[in-house]
Amino acid sequence: EMMNIKSHHPARKYLEDRQIPLNGIYYVSDFSEYVRSQFPTNTKTLYKEARIVIPFYDNEGNLLGVQGRSIGPSKLKYITIKADESLPKIFGWNKLDTSKTVYVVEGPLDSLFIDNCIATMDATLYNVVSILGNHLDYVFVYDNEPRNRQIVSNMRKTIDRGYKLCVWPDYVREKDINDMVLAGHNIMDVLESNTHSGLEAKIKFNNWKKI
Repeated sequence: EMMNIKSHHPARKYLEDRQIPLNGIYYVSDFSEYVRSQFPTNTKTLYKEARIVIPFYDNEGNLLGVQGRSIGPSKLKYITIKADESLPKIFGWNKLDTSKTVYVVEGPLDSLFIDNCIATMDATLYNVVSILGNHLDYVFVYDNEPRNRQIVSNMRKTIDRGYKLCVWPDYVREKDINDMVLAGHNIMDVLESNTHSGLEAKIKFNNWKKI
């Protein structure tokens, strides 16, 4: 049974400790049973465990799937289940204003801290362009991990394709958006003053990855 998170619940404590907005986020005590009832065609092997449930919808409000985030120790921190394998994975699409700058991150919970933001639930952020179209004003926001080879490679490809991205400044030490917010950074200010493209992005990126 999917339910809103009650005040005394460990899932709620986790979210509140991390200052994550609770709106539209749910909890199930048995993720495998929940998925079996909601997505009967799912073939992933799942276990009886409690998870925070993050539903994602298309731009018309149709349920595309859910992401389950473990609260306790688990082999898989995130499990994404789609209603149909052919559907895209985008969180926040149903609330997107396409006339404004569209920020793109990987994690749904991180996206809740940024204005007009979608999450891909996937490290290859720029793939979203093939789903939403090339006409939007995208800014791609990767985690602040200069030693993560996959992130470095994806950032380089994003710059090479001519897109705008955030290159984190030296004074931001935290790895992800949620940690930055907890550390007291004004995340929109940081993003707006550290968004680059083209040659400028290349120079900033080369400095960033040496950190």
